[in-house]
Amino acid sequence: MAIENHGITRLPARQVFPTGGDDEISLSGNAVVARLRQCDAPLADELVHSVRSHLDRVLHSPHFDGSARSREFLQYVVEEVLAGRGAYLKQAAIAVEVFGRKPDFDAVIDPIVRVQAGRLRRSLERYYLLSGDADSLRIELPKGSYAPVFVDTADQRAQAGPAIEPVRDWPTVVVYPFAVQLSRDAAAAVQLVDELTAELCRYGIVHVVRMADAVGPLVNAARFELHGMTRDASGTPLFAIRLMDRSTGQQVWADEFHTHDRPERWSGSAHDIGRVIAARIGAEHGVITRLLAGEHSARGFQPGESFSAIARAQHFLFSRQVAALLPAVESLQQLTSRSPEIELAWTTLARLYLMNHTFELSSLFTPVEMAIGCANQGVMLEPASARTHCLMASALLVKGELGAARRELELAVRFNSDSLAYREVIGWLTALTGDWEGGVAQMRSARDRNPYCQPCVSHGLWADAMRRSDFDAAYAAALEYRDTHFFWRELMLASSLGHMGRPEDAQAAAAELLRVKPQFVHRGRRLIAHYIKPEELRATIAEGLQRAGINLA
Repeated sequence: MAIENHGITRLPARQVFPTGGDDEISLSGNAVVARLRQCDAPLADELVHSVRSHLDRVLHSPHFDGSARSREFLQYVVEEVLAGRGAYLKQAAIAVEVFGRKPDFDAVIDPIVRVQAGRLRRSLERYYLLSGDADSLRIELPKGSYAPVFVDTADQRAQAGPAIEPVRDWPTVVVYPFAVQLSRDAAAAVQLVDELTAELCRYGIVHVVRMADAVGPLVNAARFELHGMTRDASGTPLFAIRLMDRSTGQQVWADEFHTHDRPERWSGSAHDIGRVIAARIGAEHGVITRLLAGEHSARGFQPGESFSAIARAQHFLFSRQVAALLPAVESLQQLTSRSPEIELAWTTLARLYLMNHTFELSSLFTPVEMAIGCANQGVMLEPASARTHCLMASALLVKGELGAARRELELAVRFNSDSLAYREVIGWLTALTGDWEGGVAQMRSARDRNPYCQPCVSHGLWADAMRRSDFDAAYAAALEYRDTHFFWRELMLASSLGHMGRPEDAQAAAAELLRVKPQFVHRGRRLIAHYIKPEELRATIAEGLQRAGINLA
C-alpha cells in the first residue's frame, strides 16, 4: 500500500536498520516507524554516523529552506532519537529546549511546536523534492509525532515501477530538460528552465520536481509533466512548451514563445519567458489550478484532503457563485485548524474574508480584522512570499492603514526583486496606497512583461485615469477589466461614460450595476471607499455615476 503525504507517494520498500548489538531487522513501511519509536536505547554507531552525516548535508543544503529555529528543531529531535530518547519527545520538552519557553508551557495556548513541526515537514519535503538526494537515507517527521524516523530509500529507487496512480491531493509537476535543436540555444534553454522552476516555487500552488534531479518515486507520483524544445526562428530561439496530464495522457496546455520582437505576438527574454510560463500554468488563476478546481467540483470536494479545500476556494474564485463562498470558507477554516502550517490555506482564507467584506457578498461576519489576522499567519509562515505580503497589504489598505500597507509592499518587492509573481498586484496596491506614479509604472511594466496579468491592473489604471480626469483612458481601462462578476466593472463603465457625455451608454451600464448590486445606491459610497481612499477621487467617481443616473445616498 502506498503511503501518501502532501502529494508525494512513497512506495513501501525493504528497509534495514541496525538497532544495537550484532543483529539487524528487516521491515517494511510503517513497521520501521513503529520499531524506531519503541527503541529506548541509543542506536548503533554505524547508523548514528550515517544519520548525522545526512543531517549535516540537509542543514547545509540550499534546497533546505528551514529557518534557524527549524534547523535547531530538526537537529534537536534527531539527536534525541539517536540517544534513545525518542519516546520522550513531547511538545513541552521541545518548547522548553528549542524555543525557550518556560517549564509551565501550555500547548493549548501556545501552538508554536505544532506549527513549527508542520513547517519543518514542508521544508524536508521540499528538500527531497529539489535535491533528488542520492543518499540511501531519508529523515521524515511523521504527522502526530515529534520523533523523526530514518528511512532506507535505496530499495525504493531500485524498485520504482514505470508508473503509479496519480496522487489526488497536492498537485506536482515534473519539469523535463528542454530539447535543443541548435547547440547555441542550450544556455538559453537552461536559463529558461531555471527561472521557470524558481518562479513556480514562488507561487507555491504546485509542487515542483526537476527531472534531472529527481528519483523514480517522485517522478512517478507527479500528476503533470512539462516538456519544451527550442527551434530556430530567424536566428533566435523559439520555445515550444506543452503541459501533459499524466492521469489522462492529454495535453492540457501548449504555446510558443519568441525571443525576438514580433508585432503580432508577445515576446521576451528567456528569463521572462520562464516566468510567464510559470504564471500561466502555476499561478492561482493558472491552468493547473483551473483544471483541478473543476475536477474537484465535478467529483465532489473531499474532506481531509488538503488541496481539496484550496480547490474549493478556487472554484468560488473562478465561478464567482456566492453560494460557493460559505462552503469554501468552512473548508479552509477546517484546513487551517487541522494543518496550521499550510501558508496557502491562511492567505486564501484571508482573501475570501476580504472579498466578502469589501463586496458584501453574504451575511457571513467577516470584518477586515479577520482578514488581517489570517494574512498575518501567512506572513509568519512564509515571510519571503510576495503573496503573503500582498494579502496583508490589501487588508491594511481596506482598513485605511496606508503606511503599514506600503511597508508590506516594500517587503514583497525586496524578497522578489526580479520576479513577475504578483508584480501587477504590487503595482496596483502601490498606486491605491498613494504612490500613483510608481504604482502605474509597475503595473505597466508587469503587463508588458506578462500577458497573463490579473484584472487588478485594469482597475488600477482606471482609478489613475479617473484621478487625472482622462475619462477616455478610464473607459478603455474599464473595458479591459475582465472580471464581469459582482459590481466593479459596471461601476467603472458607468462613471467613465457619465463623464464622457454618453448618457445612453452610461445609463445602460448603471442599470446593469443596479441589477448586479440592487443596494448600490445606499451602499455605494462605502463599497467604493474600501479601495479608493482619496476623497477627491471618490467625489469624481460619484459625479460620473450621478451623470449616469445613480445618485448615491
